[in-house]
Amino acid sequence: MQQADQKLDWMYSLLLYGLGFLLFWEWLRPLAVISNTGETEVFILFTAFLFLMSYFQIPFWLSFPIKAIAMIYALHSLFFPGAFFEMMWFDYFLSDVGQNISLMFDTSWGELSNLFRTLLFFILLWLISYLMQYWLIQTRRIFLFLVVTIVYISVIDTFTAYNADIAIIRIIMIGFVLLGLLQILRIQEQEGVTFSKGRFPVFWLMPLVLIITFSSLFGYIAPKAEPQWPDPVPFIKKSTEYEEGSDAKGNGISKIGYDEDDSRLGGPFIEDDTPVFSAETQARGYWRVETKDVYTGKGWDVSLPDRRNFEGRTDRLYEESVEVEGLDARLSMSGNVEYDFIIHPGQVTDIEAPEDVQLLSNIVSGKVFTQKLADPFVLDNYSLSYERPTFSEKLLKEAPVEYPEQLRDQYLQLPETLPDRVSELAEQIVAEEDNPYDKARAIENYFVGNGFVYETKDVSVPDQDEDYVDQFLFESKKGYCDNFSSSMTVLLRSLDIPARWVKGFTEGDYVSTNGDYGEYEVTNNNAHSWVEAYFSGVGWVPFEPTRGFSSLADFVSDYNEEGGAEEEAAEPTTPEEEQPQSQQQENEQQGSSEGFSLSLKWTVWHTIGLLIVLVAFIIYAFKNYKKWVKRFFLRKYQRRDDSKALSEAYFRLLWLLELHGIKRGEGQTLREYAVKVDHQLGTQDMKALTRRYEENHYRGKPSESGWNEMKELWENLIKKMQS
Repeated sequence: MQQADQKLDWMYSLLLYGLGFLLFWEWLRPLAVISNTGETEVFILFTAFLFLMSYFQIPFWLSFPIKAIAMIYALHSLFFPGAFFEMMWFDYFLSDVGQNISLMFDTSWGELSNLFRTLLFFILLWLISYLMQYWLIQTRRIFLFLVVTIVYISVIDTFTAYNADIAIIRIIMIGFVLLGLLQILRIQEQEGVTFSKGRFPVFWLMPLVLIITFSSLFGYIAPKAEPQWPDPVPFIKKSTEYEEGSDAKGNGISKIGYDEDDSRLGGPFIEDDTPVFSAETQARGYWRVETKDVYTGKGWDVSLPDRRNFEGRTDRLYEESVEVEGLDARLSMSGNVEYDFIIHPGQVTDIEAPEDVQLLSNIVSGKVFTQKLADPFVLDNYSLSYERPTFSEKLLKEAPVEYPEQLRDQYLQLPETLPDRVSELAEQIVAEEDNPYDKARAIENYFVGNGFVYETKDVSVPDQDEDYVDQFLFESKKGYCDNFSSSMTVLLRSLDIPARWVKGFTEGDYVSTNGDYGEYEVTNNNAHSWVEAYFSGVGWVPFEPTRGFSSLADFVSDYNEEGGAEEEAAEPTTPEEEQPQSQQQENEQQGSSEGFSLSLKWTVWHTIGLLIVLVAFIIYAFKNYKKWVKRFFLRKYQRRDDSKALSEAYFRLLWLLELHGIKRGEGQTLREYAVKVDHQLGTQDMKALTRRYEENHYRGKPSESGWNEMKELWENLIKKMQS
């Protein structure tokens, strides 16, 4: 009979938790519509996991670390690529949390990172799941939460694009079933009603479910009167002087995509997956539109806006010393945007266009315009030939630092208002480097750590007296490609390395393969900016400082091999050194690389093994902790012989019985509970122990011999529980 009652309790709990989760799910459904929150499935799965952990009633000391690990894993899946056991993201996670906690103490709520906000949201879900357990299982009351849910969905439906027609029906049906089920449970507990043979009360619930379902469907199908109140949204917008496309601070919130005006950068943007063009190309790579050379402190501009006739190829990007490969590409514009210019992968050698279409280019930006009869013209389809470079790191490292005067004047320009700490930071970053190429790499890698975060929503706009790059490098450290690329360009220029800002698109999304050509679809979301630095004897070399992006340029690591060959010619070798020194260095590097790789793998396997052992220990401890607790108290009270030992040991026994599953009913006396315990354990010891406890308690003065006389009964009851 007891097993049947326990089975019924589990079925009740499962139904309550399931309905409670479905009701709470309605709070998460609108997130994908009313906000820019992506991957809402992760939040739903995490919430379901929390409800599942509560359902199994796992002890706090075990459930807390499991839930914490699940939360950290969810954060990793949302914000970090790569394996979960990599330590780099752990370091970044801890540094980001520490930085944001300090921002909270400074009440800088608007500067909190997306990672930290997501962490807070996960913690909120954790707390609400606990409250749901308390409302459902402990108090048996859910009415207030149901009302708040209805109000929440109604407000969301009124003021946002979320359509809550079906959601309201789901909430009403789930909520009323929950209310009815909880009322049945309260009647059962208050009136002592039991269900025969532990059967689930299907005949109690079926009328309730049918009535609620019929009423909800009838209310949905039935004709409805027109709204009696006017829509409050236009009134509120007008009253608050709200302007579409502006955030709370009045800063513009634009859609991502190519924009010709870069005079004032900064501020948030929203994603836009509108197709721009599709391309068939023989090699993946970024798509260029133009470069800009004048940094104003707020954005970028072009020093020479004039155009000239296109002479069959764009301005040379690479010197004759650079190895290039001739390739072809075909582009088809989508028709969603109308661009009167050419989008190309790099150094163009030929563009196939109709004879009546005139091509013009800007000598500074490299932008190629299309026009027809002297008017701007959109070229829907065109083919072009271009050259793809392969850069030699030897040439880059050995490139001289002398540059033509015109190039220095144009691509080392910086505003006089640029704060000195920007150039000081650049000197600190490259302090250990001795050539322009290594300095450029050091600056490119600087943004990988040091607290910089890729962010598109919570992005600041510099104040009138603030510099765009300075504000990003030292204040916010949050931004997107424009922030990263502009900052690297300015840092390079402050080191007297010519650099310029490049705009265009990333390679796009792969679609299919057709022979030697790969087809890619490029949308507004692929709009991007990066950096080009000039090296004498090489030309313009691309760099990618933006976090989460990687440059598709080809580099050949030939510097060490050449240097090794020169050393071999300078120093004779002994018979033991028959193989060339360069090959020895290569083998040593390969051996050290393999050793590092082996060490890394060994560390990962050690971590996995330790986790397996830890999980096995946790499972073993969970199965045996009750036994360990009982043994601990047996040893503890065996040594006691004072007058207070009986009272303390008796109450400790009540706690152990609860832990064992023999729960004391509400309002049940100790003698009634003792009968229940003896019945379930098959003894008479609990009644005797209870009588002696009451005599000892109500006598007024505890007897010193009471505990010694009853210790054997107390120990027998604990041993019975262990068996």
